[in-house]
Amino acid sequence: MLPASLDEAALLHLVDLVLLVSLLELAWLLLRRPAAIRGLLPNLLAGLSLTLALRLSLGGAGLAWVAPCLIAAGVAHLLDLRARRAEQIPTPTHAPGPGRQSS
Repeated sequence: MLPASLDEAALLHLVDLVLLVSLLELAWLLLRRPAAIRGLLPNLLAGLSLTLALRLSLGGAGLAWVAPCLIAAGVAHLLDLRARRAEQIPTPTHAPGPGRQSS
């Protein structure tokens, strides 16, 4: 088992990697598939905001830094839900599958 400080450092690096990959995904979508970004942007922003909140809290940042990230994630999530409702985008729990009829 690794000492706590090595575990914490490894976890911080893993969260940094997730943030980097998410930002690269966002940049790729903006450059290569700008039309697709409209439907995905709220979802991507919610994930980025949650990951940033995790990174900040693991790094020792206070509530003044973490809370805005969590609020941004909540707002992005609500925007995503509103867009799905308006466009009738199926959610994973309501997507047609074997034995289910589409609406």
